[in-house]
Amino acid sequence: MSKIAALQAQETTIEIEYPEIDGFIISLVYLNRDDLTKIRNRSLTYKFNKRTRQREEEVDNDKFLEEYTKRAIKGWKGLFVKDLPQLLPIDLTNADPAEEIHYNEIEALELIKNSTVFDQFVTDSMQDYEKFTIEKKEQEVKNSKTTSATP
Repeated sequence: MSKIAALQAQETTIEIEYPEIDGFIISLVYLNRDDLTKIRNRSLTYKFNKRTRQREEEVDNDKFLEEYTKRAIKGWKGLFVKDLPQLLPIDLTNADPAEEIHYNEIEALELIKNSTVFDQFVTDSMQDYEKFTIEKKEQEVKNSKTTSATP
């Protein structure tokens, strides 16, 4: 086994605050190239092209987004109805602005599918792998201080 493979973290999760909404904290899992390839491959569909007489593969975008969202977003806290207009067009006529939108896979998928700014934020965060190592170290330091402070 290679030294790099032996040292590679199995799953790295960080909590990161969405910059435009105070208190909206998203828990993300870093997906490496292999993870993304597996998600892509599970999202492939095959069609027969009559013109070329070849089987062609095509990515089912809905399936890809569903798999990606399920693997990348582990949770969130601090998202309220009043915050949604910063993420996507919303009709707040019959809604309670103070109601919290709790995380579940369906809500996360709806947000990824319908909010380009949120999707871009998750994608950008995923590509900034340094955040995952720096944030992880800071969280470990906080946790060790909290653990050592309790008798």
